[in-house]
Amino acid sequence: MAAGGVTVGADAVLDAVRRGRAKFVLLASDASARTRKQITDKCNYYHVTVFDGTYTGAALAAMLGKRSCCAAAAFTGKGPWEGVCQALSAETRAQESCDDRKDDG
Repeated sequence: MAAGGVTVGADAVLDAVRRGRAKFVLLASDASARTRKQITDKCNYYHVTVFDGTYTGAALAAMLGKRSCCAAAAFTGKGPWEGVCQALSAETRAQESCDDRKDDG
C-alpha cells in the first residue's frame, strides 16, 4: 500500500483494469454478486488474473492495512506483486486439489 502498488475498492479496481495497470485482482469472498460479476467480466476481457473468494472483505482489508472492508484490490505492478501472485496461485491449486479429493471421497 505504501508504495502505491495496490488499488482498493470496486470502482478503483475496475478503472485500474480498464487502464491496463492491474497485474492481478483479489476479489473478496463476500463481495456482492453485482460487484463479483463486474470485476470478473472486466478482468476476463482485459486478460487480468482474478483470485475470486480467496479472502473475506475484512481479511483483505486487514492484510492491506485498511480499517474498513473492501470488496476488491488490484495489484498494479509497483512492489513485489509477482511473488504475491505466485503464492496465491499455489494456494489456489492446493485448495482445488483438496476440494477434488473431498469430492472423490
